[in-house]
Order: sequence, then C-alpha cells, then structure tokens
Amino acid sequence: MVDGCAPLLAKRGAWQGYLAGGVDLAIPTVATHETPLEAMPRVRDWRKWIADNDSLFHAASPSDLGTFAEGRLGIAFHFQNTTPLGESLDLLETYARLGLRMIQLTYNHRNAVGDGCMDPNDRGLTAFGRDVVAEMNRLGIVVDLSHTGHRTTLEAIDASEHPTVFSHSNAQRLFDHPRNITDTQIRAVAEGGGLVGVNTVSSFLRSDGVGANLSDLLDHIDYLVEMIGSNQVCLGLDFWIDGEPDFGEWTEAGLWTADDLSAHVGWPRGISGPGHIPRLRQGLADRGYSPEAIAGIMGDNWIRLFTEVWT
Repeated sequence: MVDGCAPLLAKRGAWQGYLAGGVDLAIPTVATHETPLEAMPRVRDWRKWIADNDSLFHAASPSDLGTFAEGRLGIAFHFQNTTPLGESLDLLETYARLGLRMIQLTYNHRNAVGDGCMDPNDRGLTAFGRDVVAEMNRLGIVVDLSHTGHRTTLEAIDASEHPTVFSHSNAQRLFDHPRNITDTQIRAVAEGGGLVGVNTVSSFLRSDGVGANLSDLLDHIDYLVEMIGSNQVCLGLDFWIDGEPDFGEWTEAGLWTADDLSAHVGWPRGISGPGHIPRLRQGLADRGYSPEAIAGIMGDNWIRLFTEVWT
C-alpha cells in the first residue's frame, strides 16, 4: 500500500498511524517554500530521523521497493515546489544523491519553472523549467504536476521523457476547483504512462466540502478509472494535520485565500486519517473492483512507476 502524498509525516509520531493503516511506502513533503539554505538541513534531518528509527527505512532506489516488511514503513522524499532549487540545476543532483525522488513543479503560483494552478494567466513552462524537467529525467526524479497550471502541466508532460504524475489531484469535472485537473490533463498524463493520485482534502471533493465523505472520494476514483483505467490511478491522500487546519499564516503570505479553499478544509467522514485507509480498500471492493484493480490503485501502480523512473 502506497500513499503518494503524506505531509502528515512531518509530525514525527505520525508514522505509527500509517503503519496502523497498513501503508508500506509513504511520500512525505520534505520541503515546499524553503530556499536551498533552508531545504538542505531539512533533508539531512529526515535522513537522520529515518536512520535512527528501526520502524522506518529510506526508499530511494528500485531495489528498496522490494524490501517491504510488516511493521516497517518506507519513506521516499518529495518536494512540493521547485523553490528549494534556487534556480540552480546543479542542486538537483545534490538532492538526488541525498534521496530526493519526486519534485512538484510549482505550488499554486508562478516560480522560475512555470505557473501554478491559481495563476490567472498560465504562460506555460519556462526555458529553465524545460531544463529542470530534462535534468529530473536524467537523475530519475519523478516530475509531479499537482498544484501546477494547466498549460504548464501539458508542456511538462510533453517535455518529459519519463512518465509524470499528478500526485494528489482530483477530477475537475466532478468539482470545478482550480486545484482539480481537467479531462485534458488526465488523458495527457495517462497517455504518457503516468498516474493520477486522488486527494482526500474535502475542499477538493465537492462544493459543500463540509459534507464530504468516503463515497465522494470513491466517486473521483470511479471517474478516473472510467477515463484512463485502474492501472493509472493511485493514492495521494494528503493528510497533513490532525484536526482542523489553520491557514492563517499561509493566507497572510498570499499562498491561499478563503476562496481557494471553498467551504471547508478538512477530511471526509469515513477517511480522516491514515489509520482509515483500509476503509478505502473495502469501499473499492464494495463497488465491484477486481482484486487486481484494487491492488493497483492501493499501491502497485506507484511501485511500477517508481521502478521505471528511479535510477
């Protein structure tokens, strides 16, 4: 079982909830808006924390994907922005050597790589952005397109030699929110062999987010599977805090607004934390998914892509 977006793991005791939920591999957010001087110590801290904990192991190569064992959680590093690069391609290789295995191109707003999903005018992938995608391909780092602008994502998919992913994005056709992705984006990433990971944040599931439940999340999975098949749908559940989040600091910094987050920020009834992930497996079974399809959505599709892209 793989959760492709697990920022909750930044809370050091949270790994126990992932093990309780049967997760074998989780992808925490190691850095987002940090500068290189801020991000590098975070990477070192994560490496030390994993090395000091017998219940964790660092997944950074295809061979690590065959070492899952009961009672141990694999962790692969993810940046939810390219800001930690500081516009330096050379830093990509340094981060890769430290085990970084997936980078999201933008976080809602424009950076040196391209535009975010909240930018009103998406001008697409920059020249530097094309260089970043090419270098990520060379180093075996997965290109993540969540939080990124429509045109920028399509140009990145076209530029990438390897499959790309929307690690934690839902279907815009079911709920028209800028954090969700269009049918065009869904088909494009699938045609390139990539994946779409469903997100549990209630604000991205339905317009009255306060009423969101597990069935709404399953509806997004159904929609994606009908369009691109079960072998290209996965989980990026995005649990990142216990209880109701406080977006005050990020709102003041201009990273989110109340409108961006719709009616409610939180998680659906029935699946509000990693310990509830087995309910998602059962929900898929109740909707008639085959054991093979369930295995793919719950984790095998991520493992296949990581095995292909990581070096």
